[in-house]
Amino acid sequence: MDFGEQRMTVTSVRPDWGSLHGDVRSYVERRLAARVVEAIPCGGGFTPGVASRLRLNDGRRLFLKGMDAEHPFASQYEDEVAVTSVLPEGVGPRVVWSADPDESGGWWWLCLEDIPGTVPVLAPGSADTDMALAAVEQAGKLLTPSPLDGAKPIADLVGRWLTGWSTLSSQTLEDLDPWAARHLEALAAIEQDWQQGAAGSTLLHWDLRPDNMLRREEGTVVIIDWSYQNQGAAWIDPAVLVPYLILDGHTAAEAEAAVAHLPQPENPQTLTAFAAGLGGYWEKSSRRPAPPGVPFLRAHQVRAAEAARTWLRHRTGWE
Repeated sequence: MDFGEQRMTVTSVRPDWGSLHGDVRSYVERRLAARVVEAIPCGGGFTPGVASRLRLNDGRRLFLKGMDAEHPFASQYEDEVAVTSVLPEGVGPRVVWSADPDESGGWWWLCLEDIPGTVPVLAPGSADTDMALAAVEQAGKLLTPSPLDGAKPIADLVGRWLTGWSTLSSQTLEDLDPWAARHLEALAAIEQDWQQGAAGSTLLHWDLRPDNMLRREEGTVVIIDWSYQNQGAAWIDPAVLVPYLILDGHTAAEAEAAVAHLPQPENPQTLTAFAAGLGGYWEKSSRRPAPPGVPFLRAHQVRAAEAARTWLRHRTGWE
């Protein structure tokens, strides 16, 4: 694959290498011990930091992520530096170097191996789906117990996020999906019950979706963008992937069957509650204004909320 050919679907607006202040570029090139001769911004993901595939004058190709520490999204880059740096070989991309704001003059930086590949398509019967699920299975095994000291319980991080139905139930919404409107109070009543089965020692990605994966040319999938310092039950990451299997063409039953060999909660109602939590989060978040530099996030959340409703209708049997 030619260096200029790999381009993902654009979902965020990122700064070009050439638009960065000269002092910022000089620091990076000192750390690279080479000059950047080509930088291709990668438009995938939903944060507006630097994310570019670099070609250097010594022939190397690397991937660079970075963000000014003063930016509102900077904490995600701080977390990604911490998490990616402790991942076992084969779980995530190899770290070449990283830097915190104190040493770099105010930026978080993460320089990684450049991985030629494509975003996997998680369609029914697709080899990509099998490879992606194999990567999730391997990650769950290698990240239990968590290799990250100080990883926080998953419920502490996202418990306050997955309360969307409770928030929406206090509002008058004429455009709410009719099925969700009929069952709004019931969804609000169960959306936090997943937390009872969330404790565990597995380092979790939390944001598993196809554009946070790359299918290598040799036929394996690597999970990228490890942006959260959290741990919990091993069933959570496979469950996060279910709506994206639905978005890529699986029925809800097919999506659940695809991950059935991966860890599952002991109580099936825990999974139903988690689906409710995800759906409510996406439904509520999709109604907010787009954050600066991320104009496509809300449209993504609209689609994700629809997939979560499909999953919920399957799991609850509610008409």
